[in-house]
Amino acid sequence: MNNPPRQEKPYKELAPIHDPRDELCDFEIQENFKRFNQVNEIYCRGQWDARIRSDKVIDWFKSMFITGINVKERDGFRLKDFALKNAGWSGANLVIQRSLDRGRTDGFLDNIAEYEPPNQDKVTVDDPEQMAAEMKQVCKFFGADIVGITSTDLRWHYSNSFDAKKLEEKPHGIPEGLNNTIVIGTEMARDVIKTYPSATAGVATGYGYSKDAHTLQCIAAFIQGMGYRAAASLNDTANRIPYAIQAGLGEYGRHGLVITKEFGPRLRFGQIFTDLPLRHDKPDKFGVKEFCQICRRCSDACPPKAIPESKPQSEIINQSNLIGVRKWTVDAEKCFKFWTDQGTECGICIRVCPYNKASTNWYERLYFTFWRWLAGTSLRGLALWLDIKLGFGGPKSSSWWWKKGSGW
Repeated sequence: MNNPPRQEKPYKELAPIHDPRDELCDFEIQENFKRFNQVNEIYCRGQWDARIRSDKVIDWFKSMFITGINVKERDGFRLKDFALKNAGWSGANLVIQRSLDRGRTDGFLDNIAEYEPPNQDKVTVDDPEQMAAEMKQVCKFFGADIVGITSTDLRWHYSNSFDAKKLEEKPHGIPEGLNNTIVIGTEMARDVIKTYPSATAGVATGYGYSKDAHTLQCIAAFIQGMGYRAAASLNDTANRIPYAIQAGLGEYGRHGLVITKEFGPRLRFGQIFTDLPLRHDKPDKFGVKEFCQICRRCSDACPPKAIPESKPQSEIINQSNLIGVRKWTVDAEKCFKFWTDQGTECGICIRVCPYNKASTNWYERLYFTFWRWLAGTSLRGLALWLDIKLGFGGPKSSSWWWKKGSGW
């Protein structure tokens, strides 16, 4: 296949490169920054790029919808494991498939299309701060575990979108004037994540996406019912990680994921772009960057060695890189190849992350609160030692999870 045309432009042709929040977020934006073209995202490249696409990749994509592909007679990869995983994906898959005849892949390549336009009658918002508080209440009612609000930042929006039907790029964009962004996070089930890498653990990712898809649509419908515009975005439209950080939900980790106070990296994120007047949250720093600088648990545990052991860099590893940001960058090609070789996704980096702690009862919450405080001080080395000494992050067999019955 031929490479789709690339039409990225330096961001300075579109808007300022730097933002006042960058220092608070620890964003090191370089002068050569460019918006990312969605066609270069590794899952898109798996569909058009002959250097990435293979029979294993094709089977991997099919296995997201067809149970039985990649089944192996070993723990964690049996038919029931894939059946569980695909059941978790079913809600997200329904959203993906519903607009394919219109050339859209809702939730993954295109924002989720609205069912109804905004109400002609509009609720008056006199106090954006009060509206933000009410909006967070609504988000949590519909399933969000954490919520943050920030301004729309076009730097993180894709320069162009990918058309999976035509295998080429297409114009990208949500309606103009949606200047506020609501970011939601939904927890991924911790116990099943202990079985990564396995198809069993894949249910945590799939069900996380399905929950997010439902939650985002409910929130968007609520906003539209009040007479405002809302574009729900799941795994599309923009990079979710910088948005989550700007909205005060967490910090950036060595493994390329957002680490939150509540759940560590064990979340899925989604966004709603809207013109509803809302007060913005501020970025929140609690010592993650300093801890990750001494911690190598994710990079040491990564089978394909896709997670960097070095300091944050701005070098270009491959075509799936974000250009012009100094950060820890995961080698997407190595990561994706490991996924497709084993037949299901991997989340070892989430499993071993010291911030991945349970908080299901009072004594776990007490310990996690203490540990997180310790990790944010000059005694972070003690926090890392304690995490290893107490055996956190170790793998469990899928059989162990199945024997737990309803142990979520």
